[in-house]
Amino acid sequence: MIIRPLNRAGARAPVPDGESAAGESATKGTSVGGSDVAVITTNRILEPAQLELSVRPGVNGYQVVTVTGELDIATAEQAYSYISDVIDGLPAPVTVDLSGLTFCDASGIGALVRIARHARQTGRQVMLTSVRPSVLKIMRITGLDRAFPELSPVPHAC
Repeated sequence: MIIRPLNRAGARAPVPDGESAAGESATKGTSVGGSDVAVITTNRILEPAQLELSVRPGVNGYQVVTVTGELDIATAEQAYSYISDVIDGLPAPVTVDLSGLTFCDASGIGALVRIARHARQTGRQVMLTSVRPSVLKIMRITGLDRAFPELSPVPHAC
């Protein structure tokens, strides 16, 4: 439920909240603590976070893991497991291509750092490519970029 003040300039229409709901909505006027408010209810269909992971051979024998979708609290463990399995599967360096990444939160960045640690422990090299500027900025500010020997905002080794 979203509660917004009524737009006094309009005919008692709710102030838009900038969101479009994937479902029906009902609006009714009511009073809370002496102030008129609009109550907007939505029937949202929450879709599970989507993450697609794939691996292909790259140049010079590299294994290229492509990450597409959202890397967040709901998908971080899945990404860590998948990429760790790729690292363990072949003694080749691994490149993680993040060009298809649409969202990354702290859990996603944490998973990438855990992947780098796993690679070092197994004697493998892992590199990130096509890192979104926003993710790169957070990694640099927090010092997490040091977990990757070659952190690149543009694709290479693909």
